[in-house]
Amino acid sequence: MNCTNKYFSILSIVLVLLAITQTSCTESKTDKTEITVSILPQKYIVNQLLGDSIKVNVMVLPGNSPATYSPTPSQIKNLHSSKLYLRIGHIGFEQNWMDKIASIDSDIIIADVSEGVQLIKGEAVVHGDHVHEGGIDPHIWTSPRTMMTVITNTKDALLKHFPEHSALIEKNYPTLLEKVKALDLKFTESFKPHEGSKFLIFHPAYTYLAQDYNLEQISIENDGKEPSVKWLQTIIEKAKANNINAIFIQQEFDSRNAELVAKELDIDIISVNPLAEDWITEINNTLNTLVNSFQQD
Repeated sequence: MNCTNKYFSILSIVLVLLAITQTSCTESKTDKTEITVSILPQKYIVNQLLGDSIKVNVMVLPGNSPATYSPTPSQIKNLHSSKLYLRIGHIGFEQNWMDKIASIDSDIIIADVSEGVQLIKGEAVVHGDHVHEGGIDPHIWTSPRTMMTVITNTKDALLKHFPEHSALIEKNYPTLLEKVKALDLKFTESFKPHEGSKFLIFHPAYTYLAQDYNLEQISIENDGKEPSVKWLQTIIEKAKANNINAIFIQQEFDSRNAELVAKELDIDIISVNPLAEDWITEINNTLNTLVNSFQQD
């Protein structure tokens, strides 16, 4: 990082902290009527449970990485209208910012919707300017099976902290859960003929999906870092050996290395968006795209 970039990074943090201190005491807990979540798929869940009855703020804005995102001063200021913060669990943004938010705004209630999920862990992994603590893979929202736990945890937190909406939550929860259970069954049946199949992706966002439905994810990104020439060659050789027909990439990542691999293998690059707000549509699209790529083998 050059000096100019360092300057602007430090300046942005200073501005955010100023925004926090200027608004930290303006609202009491009883005045807070909103909910804040880390990523857009969480907004989908809350809206499915509560409709439009409560405003939901999202911290990681579209097109940004939840690993490295820093909130804007206006986002921090808006946090002070939120009674409840639903964290997704272990993304880099939360590791970097949740303690700061909690220490400045002692009234905000923080609930972790990853509780009870069987987390995929490894050694501590450095991802650019942050570390996934304990090597925890944070992408629990990208598999219908783990998403069911996220939905139940979200429902429980909403019932506890917004009891005035309990009738609406209790009415909508079974419908939402049944949709995701049906999706889990669809995934299981659709991938059964393709058990053990491998797919190639730039950033390893579908680790839980691969584990839950007996697939293997191959990542171009190596431990959160730009891949070396040697690693790219390893990936290319592995892709050739397994007749891989496509590379998946998310919009928030640089596509240049994926393009190099795709050109060498003469395969397509397919854009996916695990951070889409319309979670159920996006996860269905992911299912169809993966199945289509396996059928080309």
